[in-house]
Amino acid sequence: MKINGLRLLNFRCFRDYELTLSDRFTLLIGDNGSGKTAVLEALTISAGTFFLNIPDIQISDKDRISEDDIHYEFAKLGQGIIKESSLKHTVIAAHGFIDNQEISWARHRDPEASLISSKNLIDLVEEKHQKKIDSNTFFPIIAYYGTGRLWQKIESKEIDITSPDSRLVGYRNCLNPASNLEQLFRWFKTQELAALQKNETRHALEAVRNAIVKMIPNATRAWWDVDWDEIMIETTIQDKTQPIPFHLLSDGYRNMIGMVADIAYRMATLNPQLEANVIKQTEGIVLIDEIDLHLHPKWQREVVSRLLNTFPKVQFVASSHSPFIIQSLYGRDDCLLWDLEKACPVNIESESIEDIAEDQQHVEIPQKSKRYLDMMDAAEAYYRKLHEVNNESDMEVMHLRSKLDELSIPFSDDPAFAAQLKFERDSVLAAKNK
Repeated sequence: MKINGLRLLNFRCFRDYELTLSDRFTLLIGDNGSGKTAVLEALTISAGTFFLNIPDIQISDKDRISEDDIHYEFAKLGQGIIKESSLKHTVIAAHGFIDNQEISWARHRDPEASLISSKNLIDLVEEKHQKKIDSNTFFPIIAYYGTGRLWQKIESKEIDITSPDSRLVGYRNCLNPASNLEQLFRWFKTQELAALQKNETRHALEAVRNAIVKMIPNATRAWWDVDWDEIMIETTIQDKTQPIPFHLLSDGYRNMIGMVADIAYRMATLNPQLEANVIKQTEGIVLIDEIDLHLHPKWQREVVSRLLNTFPKVQFVASSHSPFIIQSLYGRDDCLLWDLEKACPVNIESESIEDIAEDQQHVEIPQKSKRYLDMMDAAEAYYRKLHEVNNESDMEVMHLRSKLDELSIPFSDDPAFAAQLKFERDSVLAAKNK
């Protein structure tokens, strides 16, 4: 399942908005409030159409259009602010493919209208559902990882193992942006113990294990440790290879390992017949809000390519504020950079971090700190005023001088800069006193 086009009508901050998506990786950029999360959650609702007729699978509480999703207009009347909902319907329309078949569907606030507008997709899924014990039936990975994905801690002291269950368990809570690790841990432990007991290679487990190692820089091994009763990662830190239990890893590592392992585990559950090839052969769509969350800049430069290499048939749509993520897309024909404010894709150039911050993210003079820019503005205003007045005691001049002195404090350790400021000030005043 892939979504190539999306149209939002009266959905949250959008009146009528269309965007196209890459088959492999689309990065959404824009200022805060431009609608990055809104687009991802619209895609969540759209992808959630897949589950409309699948019984007994809890997806999330955000897999449908709610009252909070309606587009509102705000206006000032007199001294008050009014909030009025749009008189038009809220609709999320999508265009894409499932099992190489082109298809369009739409979601509405009215459940009955959604069923009618999505009948083609629902019928395809129903056919899959009826053949779920057929080895030739493949289910796509569908998952959403929101900004609350730092994975809740496991509260039970001991992780239970799992018993045989439906393939469709791989969809449980898949669109919940704040998932937890429990079902992943239970599956991993069960597979590891089964492999030991039966003295056999569990191909799906090895595929998940390899996905973790392939995705994480400097990782060499991943396994379920019986003593710690959790996943253990062997990695190289400061030229020393050592095993580290999952809960002692940094937020960045736990975030990425948790997400990658969750994707891989769901694939292995949905399509166990693919065995060792399950990671390479499973298609689907994965949505990630703030893909750079808690990642060091070095890792930000690699995360997109690692995701695409690890999961070669998955479509990713992500948001980010990181210029390192944007820079990493250069030279990749399978990546699309979508600017929500410009409402169009933008070229991915070979630019420096400063150029990206200035051109794509509209940061003024990114090479300098905000305080430095404030100080230069104050200095410019002060000297301009000195040229305009005849008396240094002018109250406005004194105020500007005080502000300049205050802002200059962080730069007082630069004697050349401080001397230049004093020289310029004295030169102007000396010229006026002649």
